[in-house]
Amino acid sequence: MRLGEVAEKLGIEEWRLKGALERQSVQLIENFRPRYLIFKKDIAGVERGTAVFLGNELTVVRGFPKIMRAFYLVPLLRKHFASRVAVEEKMNGYNVRLALVEGRLLALTRGGFVCPYTTAKLSGDRNAESFLKEHPELVICGEAVGEKNPYVVHRYEEAGDFGFFVFDLRNRESNSAMPVLERNRLLEEYGIKHVRLFGVYRKEEAAQKIFEVVRRLAGEGREGVVIKDPEMKLPPVKYTSSQTNASDLAYAFRFPYEYGREFFFSRIIREGFQAVEWKEGEKELEERALRLGKSILLPMVESIKRVKKGEVLTEDYELEFASEAELEEFLTYLRRQGVSVVIEESERSDGHLKVVLRRLRHSSTDRIRSVLSGRGE
Repeated sequence: MRLGEVAEKLGIEEWRLKGALERQSVQLIENFRPRYLIFKKDIAGVERGTAVFLGNELTVVRGFPKIMRAFYLVPLLRKHFASRVAVEEKMNGYNVRLALVEGRLLALTRGGFVCPYTTAKLSGDRNAESFLKEHPELVICGEAVGEKNPYVVHRYEEAGDFGFFVFDLRNRESNSAMPVLERNRLLEEYGIKHVRLFGVYRKEEAAQKIFEVVRRLAGEGREGVVIKDPEMKLPPVKYTSSQTNASDLAYAFRFPYEYGREFFFSRIIREGFQAVEWKEGEKELEERALRLGKSILLPMVESIKRVKKGEVLTEDYELEFASEAELEEFLTYLRRQGVSVVIEESERSDGHLKVVLRRLRHSSTDRIRSVLSGRGE
């Protein structure tokens, strides 16, 4: 499998890579050409989500680093950043890396898998393809958003049914990131959309600017911000609104046994710190508490009622495919990921195959059904 070559390319010991494969911390994807390795965990400085394509030449696409989240913003800004910060929009979608592999534009998920749906959607992007042909050492990192995607459905006027907005350009082997303003100039030169940059501020004045931006974004139903060192020499930080926390919780409590307790706990804790930092009075705290409580209780109660009536918990996604073969490839991909889906309906329109995919949430359905039947927790 050319393990020695892969290990040398990544700068890690071959025995360590071999052991990771045996433990399945690294996975070989054989049903793709070229075959590729995925790092399912951080290993010896190689990030989770790193993919190594075993083609005629080895092609490395490093995993996207985890972004720290701010709970209490002012002291974090003071401690973490040097002098200035760039404030960009954090969009509500899913993380995608675009890279050229043996001349083909591929879209990789955060976990490192080549997603056939996203690849098909973005493979016709001539601007991105032209960019990567002229800058093959780079990876385009961005957010796939819109109402017709199979992961995170959220409406953005500027995205239409499906959109892609870049938030980073990184060297695909070293993972170093391009400075913010240089990145945006280069993207605009190629006509590639990027996330909104609200401004570059001195860190002493940044907190109040960020609070204002986040409040405005919350009112518009948008997610929050990512705060970056303009030179990208320091790790970025994300900061979101109370409305975003509530939205995340409302979604997760529709399927309460699908998510780890840390997912719920961290979002609730954020609310407390933000309320204190924003110096909220009795009225604001009451609104926050009501929003938080509703987001937890109401969707969970609705799901329990559905299961009690004998229903299976599901969620629907409206997607478009160019052909039946493209649809089947995506269904095969999902099932290999352990995702249970059925086609609820489909129709051919305007040269596209329009499909409603229904994802079955068996874990939450089964656990709720078990409790309703008399089992304790």
